[in-house]
Amino acid sequence: MPIITFISDFGLTDHYVASVEASILKYNQNNKVVNISHEIKKYDLSHAAYVFKNVYQEFPKGSVHIIAVNDSDYKNDIILFQINNQFIITFDSGIISLLDPNENISVIKLEGKIFPSFPEKLMGEIASKLASGINYTSLGNPFKNFRQFSNMEVKISNNEIIGYSIRIDHYGNIITNIKKSDFNKVLTKNSGNFEINLGIDKITLISNSYNEVDIADLFAIFNYNDNLEIGMNKGNASELLGIKNHTKIPIKFL
Repeated sequence: MPIITFISDFGLTDHYVASVEASILKYNQNNKVVNISHEIKKYDLSHAAYVFKNVYQEFPKGSVHIIAVNDSDYKNDIILFQINNQFIITFDSGIISLLDPNENISVIKLEGKIFPSFPEKLMGEIASKLASGINYTSLGNPFKNFRQFSNMEVKISNNEIIGYSIRIDHYGNIITNIKKSDFNKVLTKNSGNFEINLGIDKITLISNSYNEVDIADLFAIFNYNDNLEIGMNKGNASELLGIKNHTKIPIKFL
């Protein structure tokens, strides 16, 4: 039976997580539920997308994922779609374009009894049905006008890469959308020297580990997902540099 994962901004001090899990088990008590995180920042779609993207492919194909995070000012329509042979149930919040910018994703708008004050209960019921083998096309109707955000693409030229910060993690490290492969391609076309421009500071070396620099020094590293990450050894780089999500990060190759 497929695994059902669950990620939300509910926190763990109230009954909400248990209530959704109950709706999953009520339909089939043999379902296996894996909680990814319930400490997503409230209404923070980019945080939810970042955490989910870094873990969902570790699960078997056919897994069913609930992403119960919505921005605070949008309707509660619930949608279902597939990425890499995995089912995702979430709100029509625009998060779909943060997970995969592919405009050809097939989306279904789910039907069922929605409690306006707690629509996530329906997500649990739908996930349980999917895991039990119900054909997903029977759970709603095709939906083309789903919400999307414009994608912040990395710009690459012969001597420059301009990317963006996509996540500030728990340590204040700055995760960017600049990939190691793109960095290396531009680097080999130039002298091997570069500057990562961080406003009040610059980094000119790529480290191999987080503690390769002295305490309180900045570092740049390609993390295990091959994204450029900027941090401070035993400090908070985001606070020091004043960098938040969606800040431009330019690299000049000299």
